[in-house]
Amino acid sequence: MVPPWLLKSWQAFVASADPDELLAQSGPISVLLGPGSLVGVLVCLAYVPPLARITELRNVPWSAALIAMGGCLTLLAWSRGCRGTIGGLGTLFDNAHYSAGLTLAAVSCREGVGIALALVHGLIFAAIQGRTYALTGLLATTMVLPVLAVLIVVRPAIPVAIVLIASLALMVFIMNSTRTRRLERQRSLRLEQALGAADRLADESMQAALTTTLLTLGHFLHELRNYQTAIAVNLEFVTMQPELATTSRSALCEAQDAQRQQATLVRETIESLRGRSRRETTSFRLAEALRAMESERRSCALHVSAEVEFEIQGNQEHLRVVMINLIRNAEQAGARSIHCVIRVEASGTAVQLLVHDDGSGIPEAQRAALFESFATSTKTGGSGLGLYLVRRHTELLGGRINATTGPLGGAGFVLSLPGRAIGIAESPHAGTQM
Repeated sequence: MVPPWLLKSWQAFVASADPDELLAQSGPISVLLGPGSLVGVLVCLAYVPPLARITELRNVPWSAALIAMGGCLTLLAWSRGCRGTIGGLGTLFDNAHYSAGLTLAAVSCREGVGIALALVHGLIFAAIQGRTYALTGLLATTMVLPVLAVLIVVRPAIPVAIVLIASLALMVFIMNSTRTRRLERQRSLRLEQALGAADRLADESMQAALTTTLLTLGHFLHELRNYQTAIAVNLEFVTMQPELATTSRSALCEAQDAQRQQATLVRETIESLRGRSRRETTSFRLAEALRAMESERRSCALHVSAEVEFEIQGNQEHLRVVMINLIRNAEQAGARSIHCVIRVEASGTAVQLLVHDDGSGIPEAQRAALFESFATSTKTGGSGLGLYLVRRHTELLGGRINATTGPLGGAGFVLSLPGRAIGIAESPHAGTQM
């Protein structure tokens, strides 16, 4: 039976390291280049005659055996993906063996060489391993105890012992910094996920609300058309009565004309709703679609200029919804002129459409939440839905939109839309003031 405190310490250690990061640092080649090279250096320092006389390095077989055992544990952890009980134990004890082997070598030679090896120990375990592992009690104990045991048994020169102890302290400090940094990153990630979930929920709620509104409106218009039919039949019946006075008959004829216009408006609205509900994906030319709106009756002029003609895949009605909302906002902001400037982005696979006006503009403080549903409207009595629909329909075209200040000082909207350039555009011309 594993004691609860030990089980808790083990779980904390497993959570302290990133298995994928450890796996990238393991493997046969990494072991050969790291621990293998370290054993080779110790053998050369101990047995190459000129170096051996300088270093007077002893206990090399024991040091090499500890480092080799650490390499075997690293390979074992790597074979298990640095996961699970065996993989975790391998990653816990391999560094302890490396540290013990290098410490034993540092205390088994001349003082100057020992200080150099102690500095290498600090570099490896403080600068490298300290950034890989987050500090936990189990890891700190496993790393510190072997070093302290070697220092107590061998009792090296004081400078060597000081450097080794300082390297351990530095390793613990860096591991604690790593732990703090990872906790902050995890908190930031959880916050981003929570905010993303909230945004998705709000967006889904908005879509549901719009869908319900459209269904209700469609039902209302359908019932209204039925009532209109009854009114039309009764008006026709009354006008057929011979005893009607001339003035009464004239008033009935005017009522019939108004009823016919009302019925036509209802019919066209229903057909428009049906048309917009269909998912249509076609190709259309951006500048051509914008110029088709120049002649529409409105209080301000629309000017379109394009460097090249650009073809977009999607439903042209989405672009129309975007432009109608932007034009209406510009008019309500007092604009007299709206400009649409089309430029191809450097990639050649996207176009930048700048829609700007000479109106009062958008306060910078309101831009962050400008495209959210029911955001604070920039005009009195606004619903806060217009620019939300602009963003949604831009996204339906595969693009994105940002708000800025236009070249004329009014509102500016930059749309980035995917597509392809198909040739030089016709000479830009200005719309007519209506």
